[in-house]
Amino acid sequence: GTGPSVEHGIAASIRIHRPERVVFFATEKSEPTEAKVKALLKQCPPTETIHISNENDPNEIYRKASEKLQQLQREGIKLSEDVFCDFTSGTKVMSAGLVAAALVQGVHQLVYVSGQRDADGRVVSGTEQVITIIPAEMLADRLKQQVILLFNKRLFGAALQLIEQGLAESHLPEHRRDLDDLKVLCLAYQAWDWFDHQQAAEHFQKLNKEMIERWSKKIADNKGWVCELVSKLEPTAPIEERYPQELLIDLWLNAQRRIEEGHWIDATARLYRLTELIAQYRLSRLGWDASLLETDKLPKELQANYEGLRDEEGHVKLGLKQAFELLKDLGDPLGQCYDQKLRDALRARNESIGGHGLKAVTEGDCGKLLQAVQRLLDQAVPMWKKQVERAHFAQL
Repeated sequence: GTGPSVEHGIAASIRIHRPERVVFFATEKSEPTEAKVKALLKQCPPTETIHISNENDPNEIYRKASEKLQQLQREGIKLSEDVFCDFTSGTKVMSAGLVAAALVQGVHQLVYVSGQRDADGRVVSGTEQVITIIPAEMLADRLKQQVILLFNKRLFGAALQLIEQGLAESHLPEHRRDLDDLKVLCLAYQAWDWFDHQQAAEHFQKLNKEMIERWSKKIADNKGWVCELVSKLEPTAPIEERYPQELLIDLWLNAQRRIEEGHWIDATARLYRLTELIAQYRLSRLGWDASLLETDKLPKELQANYEGLRDEEGHVKLGLKQAFELLKDLGDPLGQCYDQKLRDALRARNESIGGHGLKAVTEGDCGKLLQAVQRLLDQAVPMWKKQVERAHFAQL
């Protein structure tokens, strides 16, 4: 600032807070104020002056203040605890830019010098009162928006870390309620994304109607989908019910999410498993268990071929290729789909570091396998696309 006696308010702030160092943001016109401030202090901590070329440009002060705060953070200084941002003096534009930078970077303590004012509206020297403002609601809203952004990007682990930070710092009841909601949502969707459907269902059950309406009605569809899927994933169920259609669709959508994130190797791994699962699903509908094939119940002309697949424990467990071969041997049309085109598409996964080789998986490789698997899914579950919408992840 450049007005008369402005230095008294700044000096009062420094005396009360007793900082280890001070950073001034000053234009060419206001730089002489720094010497006046130091003259009022018996002991002045080390100072640094950052020059601002235009006191009416909020972007410049915002940018330079942000850069300085980021530097302090790299030095190990906790912005939320160890930094005070005094925005009393200077133009309104500079104050606004400084406060904006402080809030965005995570400064929790804003400082304003008040007191009796003269006819020009300036604080009378000697009446200064230094007020420390903790902008709890603004900081809480900022953190909540960051959590929502991470949730919508499916970065649930990072979102949960922010939530724990917010719960430790915030004492606002409404904010804590929102963070508790978001924690349950992150845990539910994270477990679902990890195929832990049982754990996901348990978290979803904690979400009541009011909570769902507060965030997204789409959550109700997702909750219903996961809970229905869990009810069908019963390991002791008859083989005809062992592989529900919803599981195939769930795995398909999981692969699509990995593609959206650019994780080609993860996507191909899921699409490879889905290819195998489609064959297992079709065999189960015919009464055959690919994971424990009862060869004595096969047509006699097929028994010898599959008897030779017994492992050391005496079990016949069919892999992807063998499952499709059995479908073909049984006269099922899906068995004909294991053709050269599908085998070529699957080769990218087999030759990758995630399969049996050392190659990288490209976007093109992933796209070819996606198309091939969609053709399989279309034939195995003709109406599957009508169910997909319920299983798309909600956006908050």
